[in-house]
Amino acid sequence: MLQETLRYEYGAEGSRQFFEQCEIRLEYIRKEISNTNPDEHESLENNAALLNALSDLISRIERSSIGEYSWPFVDELKKIANAICTENTLIRAQAPPKIHVLSDGGLDKYAIAIEPKRPSGGTRRILTIVFPRSLKHYVLLHPVLGHELGHAIWQGSEHERSLQKIIEDKLLQTNQKFMNPDLAAAWMYSPQAPQGIKDELAAYHSKYGIDQTTFFQHVANWQAWVEEITCDLIGLATFGPSFVAALNQLLYGLMSSGVGFSPAHPPVGCRVNLMLSAIRLLGYDKMSVANQHHQKDIDDFWGQLHTQKQTNSWFDIFSDQELLDTLTEIRGLLSLHPPACYESPNPIQFDKLLQQLLNQIPPLDFNVNSDGTLSCVDVDFRHILYAGWVSSKKDSKTSFFDINRLCEHAIMQLGAIRTFKSP
Repeated sequence: MLQETLRYEYGAEGSRQFFEQCEIRLEYIRKEISNTNPDEHESLENNAALLNALSDLISRIERSSIGEYSWPFVDELKKIANAICTENTLIRAQAPPKIHVLSDGGLDKYAIAIEPKRPSGGTRRILTIVFPRSLKHYVLLHPVLGHELGHAIWQGSEHERSLQKIIEDKLLQTNQKFMNPDLAAAWMYSPQAPQGIKDELAAYHSKYGIDQTTFFQHVANWQAWVEEITCDLIGLATFGPSFVAALNQLLYGLMSSGVGFSPAHPPVGCRVNLMLSAIRLLGYDKMSVANQHHQKDIDDFWGQLHTQKQTNSWFDIFSDQELLDTLTEIRGLLSLHPPACYESPNPIQFDKLLQQLLNQIPPLDFNVNSDGTLSCVDVDFRHILYAGWVSSKKDSKTSFFDINRLCEHAIMQLGAIRTFKSP
């Protein structure tokens, strides 16, 4: 199976690295099985689980195809993932992850399949990025993968403890709504909860006898909710405004009421309000440019985004100070691993990006010299996405799909410019 999978890979170097990484894992499992007595059932079951996980990993890679996703976006995402997900292993120091990409059906399929912490001592961790196939060219929605990248960081060995300490010390330690499962359950069942939440909790009680004391035992997972909130903050710190716009679009697109929750996800409205409070605290919604028409577009974009806020204060879990302190620490952690941390765009350059989108040109920063030659300035692809979102909210003849395509082409051209300019 491993030999057959190689024909699906794109590029000899990628195939070789993948094969070597899987061989390390397979050889470890072989040795473990050979050293296990037939009557050691627990050890045999553990080895079977490892073998099953490896089989699943190979199957995911077998489905990879460069034609099914936006490879210009993926190239940029890999740079962030390599910077922040690099780990020290038993065999190799500073080992970057091996990243593969596949597409899947459904609008909610954005994910990063994270290889579990492994006892095999493989030199590189393997991450599989999943895109919704039907949203292949919608690069303005792809920043939600910043959230999925958060899961890889949270569950990775390099930053797991540092990140958990930030959340424990800055976000949860003094919070009276979410500090622990008991307080979180009391918040969910409080009289101030919206009627939709009350109705869903009442249905759980009617069908299964679940109440406040058993909610986080039999319905939801408090630790998973904490992880989801953390990953939203990481997504924002990684992608900036485009993450908030994309996340809100997808969350409300799949659950428009804002009151829905799942065992692993807190109420949608809480996540939306969290992001809107965060951008206000970070000052992202105070962007200023010289062109007054573009300034109006920026202000209108943020104005529309802020209308998505849930007005019931029940949805606001954390104080401004708790949120700001947490974001400051997360950004500090990401800043140590450039280009993982998002930085706001230069206003002059951002003006240019908006104008080019208005002219239906892929948004890049370039000038035509007096001799007719071009001079190009590097652009952060996340600023291209931000400009795309601003442009998508204005009343123009350019469709949302076309703005996505312009931004995708800009990111592709950006890669070509960097290659041309490199020595």
